[in-house]
Amino acid sequence: MNHHISEHPSLQSYDISAFKGLRGQNFYDLDLALKRMVERYSEGYSESHRKDMVEHISGYGQIVGGVLDELTELCHKEGKYGEVVKFDRTGNRIDHIQYSVEQKEARKISYDYGVVNLDFHPEWKHEFTYLHRYALTYLMNLNGEGGVACPLAMTDGMILGLKNIGTEKQKEKYLKLVAGKGSESHFMAGQYVTERVGGSNVSANRTVAKKLENGKWELTGEKWFCSNPGDLWVTTAKMEGTNTVGMFLVPRIKENGELNGHHILRKKDIIGSRGKLTVEIIYDKVEAEEFGRPGHGLVNLIRYIIKTSRIHVGLGSCGNARRSVMEAAAYAQFRTAYGKKIHEFPIFAKTLAEMQILQTANCFINFRSVDLVSKEDLAAEVLVPLLKYKSSSQASYITQKAILSLGGNGIIGDFSPLPRLHNDSIINETWEGTHLIITDHCLHALQKPKIYAALLQFFDRLVEGCAEFPELQSSLNLFLSKKAELDAILKEQDKDWKDMNRIYISDLTYQILVLGEFLEQSKFDLKKTGNSEYIYFLKGYSEMVEGGLDAPREKSGIFFDPKALETILKF
Repeated sequence: MNHHISEHPSLQSYDISAFKGLRGQNFYDLDLALKRMVERYSEGYSESHRKDMVEHISGYGQIVGGVLDELTELCHKEGKYGEVVKFDRTGNRIDHIQYSVEQKEARKISYDYGVVNLDFHPEWKHEFTYLHRYALTYLMNLNGEGGVACPLAMTDGMILGLKNIGTEKQKEKYLKLVAGKGSESHFMAGQYVTERVGGSNVSANRTVAKKLENGKWELTGEKWFCSNPGDLWVTTAKMEGTNTVGMFLVPRIKENGELNGHHILRKKDIIGSRGKLTVEIIYDKVEAEEFGRPGHGLVNLIRYIIKTSRIHVGLGSCGNARRSVMEAAAYAQFRTAYGKKIHEFPIFAKTLAEMQILQTANCFINFRSVDLVSKEDLAAEVLVPLLKYKSSSQASYITQKAILSLGGNGIIGDFSPLPRLHNDSIINETWEGTHLIITDHCLHALQKPKIYAALLQFFDRLVEGCAEFPELQSSLNLFLSKKAELDAILKEQDKDWKDMNRIYISDLTYQILVLGEFLEQSKFDLKKTGNSEYIYFLKGYSEMVEGGLDAPREKSGIFFDPKALETILKF
């Protein structure tokens, strides 16, 4: 027989030929956990406010699952990444970043939608709440960092800083640039803090700021990680003749139209977050403005800039993890092996359920943290750094599991976003402090009496009334046992032991937090309807805490219960 090669059986359609991924779907409508958070934390809103907010968030969910998903894929290819343009055609220094058309369009769409600046849109008649703002942030990160999410975080911190510590002149001049409706600066606010001598240890900065007669400052030195070089950035430097680190605002272009005195050396070849550039820069008499009181540079940097970035890392990591679970679950509906769909294999269903439990927990507690921040609850001083650490590390774990769920297809960059999501998650683990730094901040907060008292009160509020429900008792006992262990460690162990075991202490605090969160969510439904699907999440997480992630699952547990697995996997 002489058949054309295209007719050969090996080239015919197969099980995943019709698999198109998730593009075109509304990522908000698909996310039951996020919808739960929006519903619960907007209970005190007026009917019109809640309706308008949900419509706005849902509209962005459609954009994220549609055009932004496509643009993100297109601009994350060789030849499409941003490039440094140092000189113009006649040799004038311009130190400009040239992004692809797709990258610029992705930024413009989200900026114009009001993701960071809805309160600057005259047509929006309500408060732009933390819940609303960070629901949009979470959704954006379902496409990974995408060259937009990191700039969003830095622009958000810039706006918060300007509102709180900016002078009236700075507010007038810069808020319309970084937040104004119709501005052409689409998330082009940056952060230049890290130097070669260190990142988290900002007090080791060697860049020097000299006060000028006109009230401005002149900066000389270098910056090793300059994230999102653009129109305006926050930077740090030691004030001349002192060891005091000040925080400053630097515009790319001076008031006279000249390029400010900075020179981009090169762009960083980093493994993730590649949609936006990170560069090295030399300050050669850069003109800067003090940002807040000069002597309060480090305090204000942490309070407004770093804290905001850490909240974004927590929620961004949730978005990365959520998309990974979605991709793995969607793929499992198509892929067959040994005569059946792969999701029909118990070990695969268990793995997917564990990923979903961990991701849902992260979603719930990050929005709990956002609520505490909005209320200025001192417990947030523990949760913000804790969730920066745990959310990012959990995202790396979940994205890796999702990659393996797709087998060989999981490591192909143009088959799914999973490799990019995984690399972005590793960047989130590193950005704004690695695990050893962040867990030190957690431990430091836990040992402050007022903060620890606020955390204990918060824990008590979560589980208040749970003892009334027998189905919650075993997990409540585990919660109380872990809480007692934490209390004993903080009160009885010496400084050296606590310092050596800071990661264990942070992990323990996180376990208590998640158990309390799932107990509260279950209790809420039980009081309202007499039943709660979150009991399955609670029992599954309790089993994972007691035995560990790699321990054998109990035959009597939820991982052997088909109804429980079906309920968890529908999320």
